[in-house]
Amino acid sequence: MSTRYAELVHWMSVQDKKYLIPASADIDLTNICNQDCTYCSTADFRKEQPVQLDHKKYLELVDRLATWRQHQPDSVGTFSTVVFSGGGEPTLLKGYEKVIEHCVDVALLPALITNGSHLHKLIENVSADKIQRMLYIGIDIDAGSQDLYEQIRRSKTASGLYDQVVENIFQATQVSKKVDLKVVLCEDNSNQQALQDIFTLAKRTGVRQVYFRPLYNALTHYVFPITEYVEVLEKLGKKYDVRIKINATRFLPRNYSRCHQMYLFPVFCPDGKIYACCENKGNPAFAIGEWLDNDFRDSWLQQQHNIYNGTNTHLCHPCRSNNHNIEIQNIINDPELLERLLM
Repeated sequence: MSTRYAELVHWMSVQDKKYLIPASADIDLTNICNQDCTYCSTADFRKEQPVQLDHKKYLELVDRLATWRQHQPDSVGTFSTVVFSGGGEPTLLKGYEKVIEHCVDVALLPALITNGSHLHKLIENVSADKIQRMLYIGIDIDAGSQDLYEQIRRSKTASGLYDQVVENIFQATQVSKKVDLKVVLCEDNSNQQALQDIFTLAKRTGVRQVYFRPLYNALTHYVFPITEYVEVLEKLGKKYDVRIKINATRFLPRNYSRCHQMYLFPVFCPDGKIYACCENKGNPAFAIGEWLDNDFRDSWLQQQHNIYNGTNTHLCHPCRSNNHNIEIQNIINDPELLERLLM
């Protein structure tokens, strides 16, 4: 990843006419969801734009991403990774598994973040070899018991989704070693019993790790104090012999005034827009192009990308790009670091 940061800093410093191709992208396959999680930050966007496209549109998008270098040979950087997240629940798109399979076929690295309710379609319709070539499968679970799971994730189906999700986790771990449970840590699931249930489920299903991140409320700017639980989580990880990852990087002190990730991480949404900010899907102020009816590669880095200079990051709430921006700024501030990374 540091090499990609170095490429960006080099491109920014020489200010030549070459295009900078982003390293990765988010693709939201749908704005439809079968849950209404208590902490969801895209509920309003889904309500305003309940879009469900034909999966063939995404096959065309993947082809354009995979051939970006050929389309713009006088360029810097290489596109390699696609993260299918939400938006809505990506596996609700009919034919989503064909889109992921196509990524593998064209030598891209796909990752899937899902609630797991329709993960069986991937397992049943895509070969184990191709699933194993995915970057990872992250399953948002948030609880290891049915009652608490439904309290937090609020499934829209009459019978709930917990049992189906757990069964799909079992199936996924039989195929891939890169299946993770993802937990938004909050008041509801941070007590000892709830945490033990999560670790018991992780051990029972054989996932690679449990990934914890804190609840963040964008309206009130409340952040769940996850750092207070690091010792507890580490002890439980050792007790259950389950690997853990704790992400509190959103809240590291900023050393930057511009969001450098706007050049490296576009977000393609089912409303046909490309957004420069993963935290502002549906916000027209952060739209930098369209991908459904236009070849976005021809308009990439043109006038709309001036949002980079027009965004005051001091007004932004904590985001997933924070640690990346910090590392990029470190390279900008230290020319010797750039030299070492490019050697």
